[in-house]
Amino acid sequence: MRPYVFFVCLSAGAVLLGNLYCKGRGDVPVQQGDPSYENKTEKPRTVGLPDGSRVLMGTHTVLFLSKAFDQTKRELDLDGEAVFEIVGAPGKPFIVHTRLLEIEALGTRFRVEAHREDAGEEVELLEGKLRVRKSYHSDTDSEPEELTTGEMVMINRDIDLMEKEKMDSSDWKRIKERP
Repeated sequence: MRPYVFFVCLSAGAVLLGNLYCKGRGDVPVQQGDPSYENKTEKPRTVGLPDGSRVLMGTHTVLFLSKAFDQTKRELDLDGEAVFEIVGAPGKPFIVHTRLLEIEALGTRFRVEAHREDAGEEVELLEGKLRVRKSYHSDTDSEPEELTTGEMVMINRDIDLMEKEKMDSSDWKRIKERP
């Protein structure tokens, strides 16, 4: 086999595998290349995003920002746990993609726990408003949930269930103790 034919086949295979990987995660379009921000430490880490928003990243958390972040819309992919403090930017939605969810911030502060290896994920709204929807096709329920301060969404794809609940006082305490 000629070297350039081998290279073309190898490249095509890598693209195909990458597309299959993203399809299994709900067609997340953001994750490409190296992480934009990564916390490999055992302590939480705060990072500032190009739009002025701040993210407290939990341990072993990765963020991938879209190439057009802060130009047309603010979109990123999260694997891990993070607390987001979003600055308002009219006409530029702030969207967080996880393996199971698409979270649209409507000027807000919220916590997401979405580790790729876990069956479930959760979003807790600390203040403001959020719109949360499944990032995959669901035959049971595909309607988005609107959250207000003190509400949360839990999702488990294994049983195709997304529930909205009120947070209790022990939830608030736990959030303050963890990123």
